[in-house]
Amino acid sequence: MSYTKIKIDLRSLKYFLCNRDRDRGFTLIELLVVIIIIGILVAVSLPNFITQIGKSRETEAKNNLGAIARSQQAYHFEKQTFANDLSYLTINGSFASKYYDLPNPSIANSAIVKHQATALNPNSDRVRNYAIGVYHNAGLFNTFFCQSLDVGVTVDVPDTTSGVCTNNGIRLE
Repeated sequence: MSYTKIKIDLRSLKYFLCNRDRDRGFTLIELLVVIIIIGILVAVSLPNFITQIGKSRETEAKNNLGAIARSQQAYHFEKQTFANDLSYLTINGSFASKYYDLPNPSIANSAIVKHQATALNPNSDRVRNYAIGVYHNAGLFNTFFCQSLDVGVTVDVPDTTSGVCTNNGIRLE
């Protein structure tokens, strides 16, 4: 191998190594395109994510109202009337709620009891209101569960099991 051949090979190796370092990494345009695509994906998915958080918070109200309804049935079985105060129903404390106010029933007698779960901060928490009614007729209990149509709208159960939820509320089974 001749000296000139080795010199040419070293020159081409040096050129190759210098150009390879220059081609590493991403250009500013490529990075901006990736950031824009990520931003679009976040903007599309964020409303759905916030809705799902609100639905998970609403589970608290549904669980508490279900427990209240079962407690009311047990209370009625013993006393032949529904409790007009939540403190009569509590077992191991009260019905704790972070996102909802659970006031005493609006109606409580021997035939019907109506409870509501009213959102404390409906717009910021993105939660709807709920109501439950427990009806006693001829030894049988029926339960009516209503959900408000939208955030910040009040809802109540009807006075009979054949009625409908107030304010176009949705009956849950």
